[in-house]
Amino acid sequence: MVKSLHATFSIIGSEPFHPKLSGAVLVCSVPPSGNSGLVWRYLLTKPIAAIKVTLSLAAKAYANSLPLCKETFFSSQMDDELVLRYQNLMKESSKLPLFDLRKLNASLPVPSATDGTLEILVMGASNDFIVDAEGLSETARFYNVQPVCVKGVAHDMMLDCSWEKGAAIILSWLDKLAPRSA
Repeated sequence: MVKSLHATFSIIGSEPFHPKLSGAVLVCSVPPSGNSGLVWRYLLTKPIAAIKVTLSLAAKAYANSLPLCKETFFSSQMDDELVLRYQNLMKESSKLPLFDLRKLNASLPVPSATDGTLEILVMGASNDFIVDAEGLSETARFYNVQPVCVKGVAHDMMLDCSWEKGAAIILSWLDKLAPRSA
């Protein structure tokens, strides 16, 4: 994610690639150092959760287990029918590998994605089963911003049953951004 942001927001010559872009929001983003810190913290403090996350993500078990999909990505209050709908969409979108982890890990830690001219909002979720509070803090430190942790929301914040909480924070943040002139 950060690597793609770097490519998207890189400066070409002295002009920004997207001159009207004022900011970017990272939602439940894996930290810039990668997921190994997350994995080790889970292994040492929550071994059962570590096994579930590994099964869910690496083995794609979320695709065939409604309870595991719900625990990994959504709030426990979320309606099973809605989780099933998203699970089917996720299953379809994950048939191809998203990236080669060996190549990704070789490029870590990533270089800074901005030169300070782009505002960054780093958001996490209090009920995130994938990215823990330390991962959220690491990402915020990387961008030299304060993290925002949305209470009562899970990893897939934008699809969760309480998605409005995250949306309200993003809208408030966007209202404070100064627009860029072209």
